[in-house]
Amino acid sequence: MSPRPLRASRSRRAPADLQAWLVPLAAGLLALVGIGLLWTGWATERDETGPGIRPGEVGVPVAALDLPAYTELQLEHLLDPATGELAAVFLPGESILESTIVDPADLIGRVLARRKAARRTFREEDFLPIGTRPGLVAGIPAGKRALRIDASRVSGIVGLQQGDRFDLVATYPGQTGTGRIESVYGSTGSLDARSNARARTVAENAAVVTALESRQLPSGGRMGAVVQEMVIALGPDEVAIVAEALEIAQRIDCIPRSGLPEQSEANATAEAAAGRRPRSTRGRMGDEPIVDVIEGSRRALRRVPLDRWTSAPPAVGAGPAEPRVGRGAGGR
Repeated sequence: MSPRPLRASRSRRAPADLQAWLVPLAAGLLALVGIGLLWTGWATERDETGPGIRPGEVGVPVAALDLPAYTELQLEHLLDPATGELAAVFLPGESILESTIVDPADLIGRVLARRKAARRTFREEDFLPIGTRPGLVAGIPAGKRALRIDASRVSGIVGLQQGDRFDLVATYPGQTGTGRIESVYGSTGSLDARSNARARTVAENAAVVTALESRQLPSGGRMGAVVQEMVIALGPDEVAIVAEALEIAQRIDCIPRSGLPEQSEANATAEAAAGRRPRSTRGRMGDEPIVDVIEGSRRALRRVPLDRWTSAPPAVGAGPAEPRVGRGAGGR
């Protein structure tokens, strides 16, 4: 009779043991569910703001690949080829320049004025005016005509970049003859073909449309010699003159123009014509020129008032200038 109470005791303890085991299991499951919910919420919030974006940053579209000048921007130029998403960089809002274009819609259809490297942002200065046709014609200034030339025929043109301005001077061979010619220095010589050569300006304020590029010329169905060419912009009446010079001139020289802004160039030219030093070489405290004066073993820098400054500064080591004596002081 003793075994029956023993069985009853085991059956009564089994539910208690199961309950004690299920409680921590349920608590663990609830904890896992909570962690999962938190992870889902964080991931959703991260997707909405983008990976690695910090508060206050703004997405700015960039070029997805290197783009040559005169390209008309299309959507594929702004899409990352690896992800198919819009290529962009994220910058602090306060660091973005006012001229930087932030809206990708403002880029579509615009024509680049210069080459744009990949992963670079766009600014308004990078584009030609709205309505410009893409391609080579986009780089021709208004009122100009384009001419493709063999760069080896023009001395000094190699190295100029897109947009650089220059003049062209052609030298033509003279006619062999007799007689004598006098130079500006007074010397004389026989009038031969070299001394009778003449030079003339055949183009003024020309511009580089496309920089130096190499091209192979076709020859009898095969690729022939490699030539280096450049497309330049000329005045309508200069195209025929330059084309003729390229054919018959003995020499053509490229005369590059200053790259300074026109106002700065005009100021420098005016000061040079007036016989005055540019402002950048004058004293820091004013516009008066500074002269290095040596008197015996002494050397000093002196500021010369503008009313005493002439086209030629005082000679070094000449000492102080003698005072001028007017008629009112006994002079004659």
